[in-house]
This record gives sequence, C-alpha cells and structure tokens, in this order.
Amino acid sequence: MTKPKCDSVNSYWSSGEMNPTTTHMSLLANDLKVRSTGSSGRHLLERLDQYCLNLLDTEGPLEFALALQNPARSIRQVLEELLEWTWLDNDFLLLALVALAPDLESIALRLSWARPSNDTISEVLTQATVALQWTQELLEGERVEFVLAQALMKTRNEQRRMSRHNVPTTYIPHDYDIGDPEVELLECNPSLLNRAVANHVIGLEDAEIIRRSRGGANTLLDLAKESGASYDALRMRRSRAEGRLRSHYRITDLR
Repeated sequence: MTKPKCDSVNSYWSSGEMNPTTTHMSLLANDLKVRSTGSSGRHLLERLDQYCLNLLDTEGPLEFALALQNPARSIRQVLEELLEWTWLDNDFLLLALVALAPDLESIALRLSWARPSNDTISEVLTQATVALQWTQELLEGERVEFVLAQALMKTRNEQRRMSRHNVPTTYIPHDYDIGDPEVELLECNPSLLNRAVANHVIGLEDAEIIRRSRGGANTLLDLAKESGASYDALRMRRSRAEGRLRSHYRITDLR
C-alpha cells in the first residue's frame, strides 16, 4: 500500500531538525532535489514528456519546477497543464508544490502577520496538497487559482477554529508588541477609544488594554503579570477588540 499523498509530500516537516520558520518553502525544493538525483530524475522528466508537457528546455525536475515559478502567461499555462496530472503521481504533486512555493509562502505570511509558524506553513502545504488531488476535474485556467484559494480559505478556517479554543497556532514572542505590532501604528487616539466605549463597540476594560499596550509604557506581558491573566488570553482579547474597532470605523490602523 502506498502512503497517502499528504503524508508522502509533507513527511519531512516532522523532523526536529527542519525549521520552516527560517527556511520556509526551501525544504520543498530540497526534497525534490534529493528525489530527482540520478536516474530517478531522468525518469521523472521522461514521464512528464509522455504527457506532452513543455519542459521549458530544463535539464532536471528541480530546474523545471523553479522555471514554473515564473508568473509569465506562457509559463503559467504549462503549470496549469501539469496540475491536470498531479493526482496521478506523488512526484508530479511535489513538482507542483515547488512551482507554487512563492504563492504558498505569501499565503502563510499573510495568515501569520509575517511570522509564520511550523503549524501555519504545514497547514498551508497540507491544504494545497489536498486541493492538487482534485485539479484534474477543473478547466485549464482555473487550477492554480483553485489550489491557492483552497489553501488560504482552509488554513484560515482552521486558525479560526483553533482560536475559539484559545490554542495559539502562530508563535508570537513577548516583545512583539514593541517591535512589530498587529496593527501598523502603536499610536491610539483616546477619543476614538472613548467613542467606541460610549457606542458599546468595545468594553471599558478592552479599551484600557489597548490604551496601555499600544504606545504606552506597558506591554501585554506587563499587563498579564499585573492582572494574573495569561499572555495569550490578553492577546486574543485585544485582537478581537481591535477587530471590532476596525470594522466599526472602517479603518486598517488605529490612528
């Protein structure tokens, strides 16, 4: 019995020596390079040629996958053709993941405030892998967008599901409030917070957490020690309150 495709493609993420937070999608290219050395790589190109794919004058599977990262229309068409066959062969699937790596990395960064964790990257890869098994049922021109949309939507849904149980899926260090906040500006307009409290958009305690941790002398870690609450609980509470502020005032930052 062959291993399931998700396990086969993503097995290297389970190694403790692998650290996707620093190497990101480069492990995909490394895995393809290892798999395609010697005669197995030549056989892979021969199998691709049997499906009448344009190999773009490349000499190996890794070079072919990297060439497919080019966003040019003609290259994207070749990628669309490859995605028609990813359900047949694990090696074809890995080629497609390497070709889509820049887009998948962008999704992981988008979902993690530019700080993707192992969980987030692995989830994006897993959801993309699952989506690639269904692309043969789509028309050419729809396959790439389908895979990327599924990876984004399914991973975001999983993050929301985990956040309801207060299980962080992305590591955020304690100094994140000072160096790289969730909103673009640390500065908070007191009148904005006061109006939000008066209009029952957020509670007084939520406003105080935002006021003291955004641009004040305190960090969330300080507030957590002072109140006895956990750091992650305060972070989630502030994040929800700021989300309500953005929605109410239709803004992207808190000037």
